[in-house]
Amino acid sequence: MNAVEVKNLTFSYKDGKLIVRDMSFSVASGEVFVIAGPSGSGKTTLCHIFCGIIPHAIKGALSGKVTLMDIDPAEVGIPQTAQRAGLVFQDSDSQIVCSAVEDELAFALENLCAPPDEIRRRVDELAAEFGFEHLLLINPAKLSGGQKKLLAIASILAPDPPVLILDEPMSGLDSEGRDLVRAAIERQRDNGRTVIVVEHDLSLVAFADRWLLLSGGSVAACGTPAEIMRDKKTLSDLGLVYDIGLVYDNS
Repeated sequence: MNAVEVKNLTFSYKDGKLIVRDMSFSVASGEVFVIAGPSGSGKTTLCHIFCGIIPHAIKGALSGKVTLMDIDPAEVGIPQTAQRAGLVFQDSDSQIVCSAVEDELAFALENLCAPPDEIRRRVDELAAEFGFEHLLLINPAKLSGGQKKLLAIASILAPDPPVLILDEPMSGLDSEGRDLVRAAIERQRDNGRTVIVVEHDLSLVAFADRWLLLSGGSVAACGTPAEIMRDKKTLSDLGLVYDIGLVYDNS
C-alpha cells in the first residue's frame, strides 16, 4: 500500500512561475522517502501540496492528482489533512509557539479539543520517546538545536499522523543534533510511520529506503540509494552533496 500517490502533478504560483512539472511517483507506507534537488526544483512546494497548504493557504494553478492515505489534500483542506500528515518546518523556532516543553507537546491536541486524560497520556508518551521527561517545564528557547528539532517533531506527532514530512530537518545542526534527528526518523520508520524528508546532503540520509531527485520541477531519478549512487553524473549535475565513499548494500 502506498501512503502517497502523485500522478501528473503540475503547479505554478500566482505570478505564473511553474515549479512542479507533470510529476508522477509514489511513497510506500512505512518507508523513509527522501526528496532532493537544487533550489527551486519543487521540494518544499511538494511538501506544501501534501499538507494542503497549497492550494488552500498558498494559491496557484494546481492540476493532476495527489492521494495521501485516503484523501486528496486539495479537496478536503488543511484540518483534515493534518490528521494524516504533519509537516515540520526547516526553522524549528518558527514552529515552536509555547513557553514550556510540556505545553508545546500538548498544543496540537488541545487545539483538537482532545480529552485532558488523553492529552496527559500522549504528552507523557512523547516525553519518554524523545527524552523530555526532565525538561517538561523548560522554556524551549533553552534547548539545543537538536532538542528543538526533536520538540518540533514530537509536537507534530502528538495527534499521531501516519505520515511525517520533514523539510531539511538536519539543517544548521551539529553532528550530535543530526544523530538525534536521524535516530528519531529511523524510530518512526520502525514504528510503521511513513517519513518524507527533504534534504540536499544525501550523505545524511543514507539510511533512507528511496531517494527522489528533482530537476527543474521534474523527476530526474527515483530509486534506492544504491541505485542512485551508481549514476554519479546525475548527482553531480544537480549539485547535490554526497559522499562518494559511502557504501550502500540495499540489494
